[in-house]
Amino acid sequence: MAPITTRTRILLLLFLAVGGCASATQAGSHSSVESALDLKVTRFDLTDSTLIEGLSELSLKSIPGLHLGIEEIAGQNWTDPRDRSLRFSLSIQNRTVRDIVDTLCQFDSRYTWSSDGSSINVYARAVVADPTYFLNREFEKLSLKDIPDPGQALTPLAKQFPNEQIGYVQIGGDNRYAQPWTVDFEHLTIRQFMNRIAEHAGSQTVWIWRGGKDSRMFTFLKGGFYINGP
Repeated sequence: MAPITTRTRILLLLFLAVGGCASATQAGSHSSVESALDLKVTRFDLTDSTLIEGLSELSLKSIPGLHLGIEEIAGQNWTDPRDRSLRFSLSIQNRTVRDIVDTLCQFDSRYTWSSDGSSINVYARAVVADPTYFLNREFEKLSLKDIPDPGQALTPLAKQFPNEQIGYVQIGGDNRYAQPWTVDFEHLTIRQFMNRIAEHAGSQTVWIWRGGKDSRMFTFLKGGFYINGP
């Protein structure tokens, strides 16, 4: 399918739950994510923005218990700018987090979302049933010992998948755990593992996977995230 290049500019004054973005609750989910999804946001406005910019705005709303895991659609190269081809404007009042995430996925239908643990994951629809997609892959067991921050948890993950490129870039301030973390995990997808290590950092911690097909990087951010640069 040819890339979407037409700029979309739509003002949404009232959310209509028609053809909503399909969502799924993965194994291991519990009430914390449901409570975050059901919390109402007084006002949510975007002007000529992308889905990723919309998720940035949502992450900065100080919503208790909100965790986001975002998998950007890969470009060809790490140095390629973010895809800003599909843009929209909207204004939503007194709607839930669930409504907002649904709406963002409606405007950029390349993306869908699901909930797992206390995390909301947003990723490409095209990878949902793809067993070769890295974050869909599963490990039997993985142990963390005295891990000081989310980034250090990627080292034992890389040992589990030695033929995969697993990069990490730290952006922003200190993202260390309150105390070194030791824990064992069994039968998780890599997406679920990323959720667990971000959730342990506290409410409003976000993880993002972005870059190009040649090189992709994980980033963890406390307190939401801003879109800086390309």
